[in-house]
Amino acid sequence: MAGAASAGSTKGAGLLKPGLVVAVLIVLGLFVPSVLKSTFYLGLLVNAITLGIAALAIGFLAHQSGLMMFGAAAFTGSATYLFAIAVTRFGWNAMTAAVFTLVAATLLSAVIGMLVVRARPLPFAMLTLALAQMLRSMVMITDFRPITGGDDGLALNFSGTFFGLTQAQLSKPEGFWPVAWLALCGVMLLAWAVGRSRTGSVLRAIRANEERMRFSGFNTYLPRVLAFTLSGFIAAVSGLLTGLYTAFASPELLDFATGGNGLVSTLIGGVSTVAGPVLGALLYVIGQDQFGATGHLELLTGLGVVLVIVAFPEGIMGFIRNAMARLFKRGAAAGAKEGSGHAAR
Repeated sequence: MAGAASAGSTKGAGLLKPGLVVAVLIVLGLFVPSVLKSTFYLGLLVNAITLGIAALAIGFLAHQSGLMMFGAAAFTGSATYLFAIAVTRFGWNAMTAAVFTLVAATLLSAVIGMLVVRARPLPFAMLTLALAQMLRSMVMITDFRPITGGDDGLALNFSGTFFGLTQAQLSKPEGFWPVAWLALCGVMLLAWAVGRSRTGSVLRAIRANEERMRFSGFNTYLPRVLAFTLSGFIAAVSGLLTGLYTAFASPELLDFATGGNGLVSTLIGGVSTVAGPVLGALLYVIGQDQFGATGHLELLTGLGVVLVIVAFPEGIMGFIRNAMARLFKRGAAAGAKEGSGHAAR
């Protein structure tokens, strides 16, 4: 019993330091607007966070289940529309509409997940893409125009506050930053915790060999539905942030190109860690800004993505992770060799 108590305290002490570092980073992140005075570059960071959360939804599902979501726009865009409809049609305040959006989008993800997670990776990707295109066509139907706004979209003018922030404050990068930053930190911690849990281990084992897991007595269906639902929830957070920040919902939010931005960000950053898609989104947004100034946005973006994928097959974060692992391994081997030399003398 004493040994078990000692092991538990050692484990708790081991988790305390990383937890403290994360808490400090979260708090320091809130002061970014005080350091970065440029509204333009702060706006770029806000866009990177919104895109990074969408990319995290794609990367989480890909890493845990081996399923790549081509139609992530179906979940980000639908969340923006749900928020817009709750505000414009139901007349709800911002906080009530936000809660409704996340609950409804999560339930929608669960229902869709029950239907599509049995599919193989390629059909699964095509099904999610078809869903996004179907929703895009739906919001543009003339009969639904009073609700969805049709081609013109929906401009929002919501009442009340969102965690004490008015619509005017949320429309500015410096006012919206705490909401975006805390949302990013929250979904990253959620994805990390699920990945480290028993559910995450089961999901990765299913990804590696589903048939063996089934023969071993594991339910391979429900964990995948859970992963898909969580991915849809994370994507809905991105869509909700878009609605709060831009106060506008348009059919382009459901287009493949919009979801493709998150997909490309995921490929750039890598899916092996929760930070990979977020890093990829940051680099993608910065690259789009720099490439756009040259007048050759599509050409340079395509070349850049190809070069990154060829040079870093596991993404930039995967490369960094592997490089650090090799470095620590060499250091440990050198230490062991030096220790054996001292012992021999």
